Amino acid sequence: MEKYREHYRIDQGVDASPEAVFAALLGLIGGPEDAPTYARLGNPPPHGPGALVVFELQGYELHEVCVELEVPRKRRYRMVSGAPVDHYEALTEVAPQGDGSLLTWQGWTEDADSEVAKAWNKLARESIGRAVEIVTTLAEQS
Repeated sequence: MEKYREHYRIDQGVDASPEAVFAALLGLIGGPEDAPTYARLGNPPPHGPGALVVFELQGYELHEVCVELEVPRKRRYRMVSGAPVDHYEALTEVAPQGDGSLLTWQGWTEDADSEVAKAWNKLARESIGRAVEIVTTLAEQS
């Protein structure tokens, strides 16, 4: 049986530099450089690959691991446990756009059960939409 796959993407213009947007993103996900909240620090610490974030989202205890980090340009992560799908990963990118930045956050899901995957993607998309709003506000206030 072929697995169901879904992809979504959120693009947001931000009136702040890419560096400010990326700093707000990392602060939201893993806390500030001087007081990280990761369950496990990455390499290089604190935000690099291997950094583990544990959080709850509507009853799911999710374990998210950073698999790629290029400050201040991109961060790729994967759910290693807790998500009700076979595979979930996401990519966040920040690029210069005019006098500000373009924040792009996209996710990919793969699962044998399309209904489970659709429900998960709806929840993930809503959660990431809120995160994009928070990052935008934090970056524009910095």
